[in-house]
Amino acid sequence: MRAIRWGGSAALVMVLVALGRADEAADAYKEGAAALEKQDYDKAITLFSRSVKLNPKSPTAYVLRGFAHSRKGERDAALADYAKTLELDPTNIRAYTYRGVLFLSIGESDKALADFNEAVKLDPDNSLTYVNRGGVHNTKRDYDKALADFTKAVELDPKSLDARYSRGRTHLYKRDLDKALADFDKILEINPKFVSAYVGRGDVYAEKGDLDKAFSEFNKALEIDPKNAEAYQARGDAWMEKEDYDKAITDFSRVLKLNPSDVRAHVARAEAYSEKKEHEKAIADFKAALKLYARSADALAGLAWILATCPNEDLRDGKKALEHSKKACELSEYKEPTFLDTLAACYAENGQFEKAVEWQTKALKSPDAFPKKELEKAKRRLKLYMDGKPYRSE
Repeated sequence: MRAIRWGGSAALVMVLVALGRADEAADAYKEGAAALEKQDYDKAITLFSRSVKLNPKSPTAYVLRGFAHSRKGERDAALADYAKTLELDPTNIRAYTYRGVLFLSIGESDKALADFNEAVKLDPDNSLTYVNRGGVHNTKRDYDKALADFTKAVELDPKSLDARYSRGRTHLYKRDLDKALADFDKILEINPKFVSAYVGRGDVYAEKGDLDKAFSEFNKALEIDPKNAEAYQARGDAWMEKEDYDKAITDFSRVLKLNPSDVRAHVARAEAYSEKKEHEKAIADFKAALKLYARSADALAGLAWILATCPNEDLRDGKKALEHSKKACELSEYKEPTFLDTLAACYAENGQFEKAVEWQTKALKSPDAFPKKELEKAKRRLKLYMDGKPYRSE
């Protein structure tokens, strides 16, 4: 009898200990979630780590710890947590979504697409899953697939402003300007303070060549939100169209003051400096962009152009120019004609004029990719290469 009673007591103690640990794990998880809500990522990671130590089979604690790691830029730790989450729960949509976003942020678009495909399979009635997948299709410049996903997202949730905005942006990429404008107009009917829709509408007017209307839209956006980086970026782009490079630089600098890690703003400001012939400043911005994101095709191509064509011999470096240019073309799958134009200039700088002629000829097969005045310059470059001469920017 004594043996039976002792056995029963020991089992009861073990159950009570297990319950106690479960309660402690749950408390740590709740506190971690609260810290995450306040964007206190260090505290969140500490608390979620305590939770998984007490309850190592909790996928929710792993996935949220992964999210906190991701927000801190600790990518490997985040990926490890997402992998553990999916090991414990292969149907965890949050893990696929968070990991997909992370993959997309580091340029792993194929992996991001695979994760978002899984999210769509697991929850085909969730509008957000289609918005996420459509974003990857846009990154891959597969605009028809992106439109299909965003349209599905709108069908599932007609009030989803993000889905409408993403679809409007994709119409803009395809230069279906009236369709883009219709989406942005509809957003502003639903919510007149949706700043991004004003920016989108301004971009449409800029593409239509009506810069006055474009500036009006960008200014409306900034009246609503004076710290809106997207509006400053768009207005800076419009100043570039007006060839007012000083004002463009001012707006791009405002973006970088709000968000120093904005790759696009660094690239845009570099292009403005390049137009002003301030090549050293341009190089510095292109390099800053690549330090933030080494797979930025625009930064690689922009830097390659200066290194290959700069009138200042001290700043030219044909070997590095060709290396950067090839990588930009690879990242864009050789589908961007202006990058092919840059590649040709790099081959010419290295004395490989047959290659220069080959790639310049391919670039000119898409004349619509070049602004009118740039197209004429591109044609003149082809003649230079045929004559065995490199190009020097004016």
